[in-house]
Amino acid sequence: MKDKTMITKVMAYITRFNGHHTELLVYKHKDYPEAGVQVPAGTVEQGETIEEALYREVKEESGLMEFLSVTKLKTYVYHPEGKSQYHERHVFYLEVKEKTAERWEYKVNSKGEDAGLIFSYYWVPIQAIPKLAVNQDDCINQLFYSSKFINKRNM
Repeated sequence: MKDKTMITKVMAYITRFNGHHTELLVYKHKDYPEAGVQVPAGTVEQGETIEEALYREVKEESGLMEFLSVTKLKTYVYHPEGKSQYHERHVFYLEVKEKTAERWEYKVNSKGEDAGLIFSYYWVPIQAIPKLAVNQDDCINQLFYSSKFINKRNM
């Protein structure tokens, strides 16, 4: 990692239980489908804690603000292909509190590089998660080992 920049990031695996099975929230860029399927994520800003960044990014990118639980799953270093930087990724599992639509579009409300982009959100069964862009699925297996996830499935 010598001579490479380290950028601190947060990533959110947001789930809901719909009465029959657990689902993961994912999105596609409305105007840039080539960006692939993703989960809410972003950069920790100067002076911000990891948790503050997590809540800010989720709110800015999806509009969601209330959660039954928030669990940190893992921190690891990711090297984006073709870039001279590393990302220290802080991965969280959040269980949404409020009822949510099956699908919705959300215009990113921030001053950052995603400002004004429109994300098309939808839920996928946890057993059928598609390949996520930029290796965002690196920690999906950690989700299955989270005690809160396991307890929810056994209810």
